[in-house]
Amino acid sequence: MGKKIVIVGGVAGGATTATKLRRLDEQAEIVLFERGEFISFANCGLPYHISGVIEDRKNCFCKLLKA
Repeated sequence: MGKKIVIVGGVAGGATTATKLRRLDEQAEIVLFERGEFISFANCGLPYHISGVIEDRKNCFCKLLKA
């Protein structure tokens, strides 16, 4: 039986940590909690949204959380 790991916070840091932990232990139970609606978004696209090049901010989001 693998370890049980809880990660609080998604986006780049949480998702990267979960991926790294999965590589280190394929048997681990990894749970990621994110309080926001989206677990990941294209952070590098935010300047384009702020400048108006990307008008709809939803075009910066990658994955919608599913409970």
